[in-house]
Amino acid sequence: MTHERRSSDGGRHRARLVANLDHIDASRHLYHDDDEASEARLRLQDAVRDAVATALTDKQREVVEAYFFEGLSQGEIARRLGVTQQVVQKRIYGDERGGRTVGGALRKLREALAPLVSPPVSPPIPS
Repeated sequence: MTHERRSSDGGRHRARLVANLDHIDASRHLYHDDDEASEARLRLQDAVRDAVATALTDKQREVVEAYFFEGLSQGEIARRLGVTQQVVQKRIYGDERGGRTVGGALRKLREALAPLVSPPVSPPIPS
């Protein structure tokens, strides 16, 4: 997920995800991984790449890549594509119809990746 932060000159900068995960240097982790964790991370990266490539429509993929990987705002994407910002938002998050959300790239990605993500395991409570 991206977020905005203020720089020292007062401008806002959006953190960007890496569009091509193959360019991530595996030796530059913030913490030490064992081989099993590294393997799991690589499997998850491959699954995300595959889900973006296969689970989304071309229009959803275009918006997701611009928003999350290039760090463009919804307004910037709308101008680039010649659509409204609301169209961009609906392609990313879906639309509320009849009390339920329909469409939306994030919903599709969540569904495609759900089998790979297990709920976090809570540490045992000391007695």
